[in-house]
Amino acid sequence: MKKIFLVASFFYSIIIQAQTTENSSEVIPTLEVQKAFQKEFPKVKPVWRKEFSGSDKDELTYEADFSVNNSNMTAVYNAIGVFKVLQFEIKPTEIPVRISSYMEKNYPKNKIEKAAKMMTNDNKITYEIGITINGKWSDAVFDKEGDFLEMVQKDN
Repeated sequence: MKKIFLVASFFYSIIIQAQTTENSSEVIPTLEVQKAFQKEFPKVKPVWRKEFSGSDKDELTYEADFSVNNSNMTAVYNAIGVFKVLQFEIKPTEIPVRISSYMEKNYPKNKIEKAAKMMTNDNKITYEIGITINGKWSDAVFDKEGDFLEMVQKDN
């Protein structure tokens, strides 16, 4: 009877642990992604998210949120550890003048809520300026010279 109780307790603890892990919001990226991140950012402990990107939302990416020197950053990798994008959160005072002027002229009633500088794996630099238009989150995207590229409305 004692053995049955021990075996039953053991299986019960395994089931509880599996349910806890399954219900946990912690994301653990692939080993390739972890190695790629640690190579670029040694000793940094990120919080990972899993996203689906691409035109059909079928490309799995892992996003690492972290801070370096009091700057919030996000590094994006595909599932096999290839770096895609590095996003630096910037303060409104750090937005290039040409972009600020464009936003003031074209969206005077929309307060800038977030701003970021993006660098892709091919060293292309863009800026994303986050505002709300008619209750929907939108990003105004600019190239590194400050020329407007597009307005991207987000789902969330």
